[in-house]
Amino acid sequence: MLQHVCLFLLGLVILSIAAEWLIRGAVRVARALGVSPFVVGFTVIGFGTSAPEMVVSVSAALKGSSDIALGNVVGSNIANIGLVLGIAAIVSPLAARMRLLTVEVPLVIVASLLLLFLCRDNRLSRGDGIALLVAFLGLCVYMFRSARQESSEIKEEVGKSADGHMRVWVATILMIVGLAGLIGGAHLMVTSAVQLARDLGVTEWLIGLTVVAVGTSLPEIAAGVAAAYRGQPDLVLGNIAGSNLFNILLVLGTTLTIQPIRISDSIVMNEIPVMVMFSLLLLVTVANGMIVHRWEGAILIAAYAGFITWQVTK
Repeated sequence: MLQHVCLFLLGLVILSIAAEWLIRGAVRVARALGVSPFVVGFTVIGFGTSAPEMVVSVSAALKGSSDIALGNVVGSNIANIGLVLGIAAIVSPLAARMRLLTVEVPLVIVASLLLLFLCRDNRLSRGDGIALLVAFLGLCVYMFRSARQESSEIKEEVGKSADGHMRVWVATILMIVGLAGLIGGAHLMVTSAVQLARDLGVTEWLIGLTVVAVGTSLPEIAAGVAAAYRGQPDLVLGNIAGSNLFNILLVLGTTLTIQPIRISDSIVMNEIPVMVMFSLLLLVTVANGMIVHRWEGAILIAAYAGFITWQVTK
């Protein structure tokens, strides 16, 4: 079992470093191609921080470990709100824009409810995956159109976070190595996670929902803490909302087109509704004076700790 733990941690380290390299390389290459700083930040931050979830879930689906694939998505979305937002708010209170309350967070809730609806027959089919991908394409069109209407302050904030200065050929190599690292790290994580579940006598679902989900959420945690420390609340809140949307629509949609997933009654009645409740908790937290206070961050972390305790004891 110790060997499997070490392999899982090694895969986690590779995954985290590879995601950072992929993001940095993609930023520089995109800037060299003349893409505006805002568009670079808007796309790279959202897609880049969801890259570990994507690669791990797809890798798990290809290996037939559908419980890890779905558990990773559900667990990551819960961790993004309970853990990432909670930690970032403790680092620095986060002021939210009204747009987040009226657009992005409601979209997260709708996507979560859509997943709950699709699970009503205890299975997620390839058709469901295609429907999620179509919804993702619609989201992308909406995001790019609305991006043009953002204030100059927001564009400058996101643009600065996406700036890069390395040589283009170095950035290209960084992108390739980062992508290879994501694939290799995901392979190690999924393989060792399956073996750990067997060694510990627990389900692959629990491992995917907790250990793997937290591991793949590390880029969001790092980005959230850094943005909160720099006083960039829009990046923290936007990244969390965007990542949750990408996880459901893009990551799970892609996974289902590869491998349909059967879901137990317990998951439909318990964990997925909890994900919906955390999405509603995000709405309530943001709506409370349009500021996520430190004490609210502490409550979010406590709620996530309660969720993990419930899962382990269950």
